[in-house]
Amino acid sequence: MKLIDVIQRMSMGRAVLIGFVVAGFYYLIMYDSGRNQEAAIAASRDQVTELRRQMDENQAKLDRAIVYKRTVAELGTEIQKLLSVIPEQFGIQDLMKIVSNEAKVAGSSLNSIVPGKQVEFVLVKEFDEVNVTIELTGSFLQHMLFLSNLTKISQILIVRKMDITSSSTGASRADEANNVKLAAEIVAYRYKGSTAAAAKPPGSGVAQ
Repeated sequence: MKLIDVIQRMSMGRAVLIGFVVAGFYYLIMYDSGRNQEAAIAASRDQVTELRRQMDENQAKLDRAIVYKRTVAELGTEIQKLLSVIPEQFGIQDLMKIVSNEAKVAGSSLNSIVPGKQVEFVLVKEFDEVNVTIELTGSFLQHMLFLSNLTKISQILIVRKMDITSSSTGASRADEANNVKLAAEIVAYRYKGSTAAAAKPPGSGVAQ
C-alpha cells in the first residue's frame, strides 16, 4: 500500500492527531529556551578570561626577560668599566712608574719612593692593594699639580697620610717657595680574579 493511499483513507481527526504528535515531537526536539545559548556564552567568556590571563602571564614573563637581558648587558658594561680602573696586570713597579712620571711632569723633585706590600683588599677579596710611600720637594703649586695629575690617571689612585711642610729656614721667599716637602702614601688596586682569591688565604701579602 502506497503512502498516498494511506493519507487518502485517513480521516480528518486522525490527520489532526498525527499533526499534533509531529508538532509535539518537533517542539521537544527543536525547542530551545535560551539556556543552552547562555551556557555556551558563559563558557566562551570563561575561555576568553583564561586566554587573557595566559596572555598577561606571558607578557609579564616577556617583560622580565627583557629587563633581565638589559640588566645583564648593563652589568657587563659596568664590570668592564670597573676592570678598566682596577686593572689585572698591575703591580708595585707600575705604580712607582706612574708616580715618578707625574712628579717629573709637575716639576717636583722625587726625594724618595718606597714600595710597600701588595696585600689583599680587606673589603673585596678579589682585589689586591698596591702602595708606595713618597717624599717630594718643590713648590706648593708643583705639588698641587702633581696631585691633580694623579686624578687624571684612568684608574683608581688614593692619596693617604699626606703631609705638606716647608723645609727652608731663614731662606729667601723664592727659595722658601721651592722648598716645600710633600710626604704621602699612594695606593692603587689590582684585580686578581676569583680563582686566585679563593686559593689565597685572607690577609696574606705578596711583596714585589
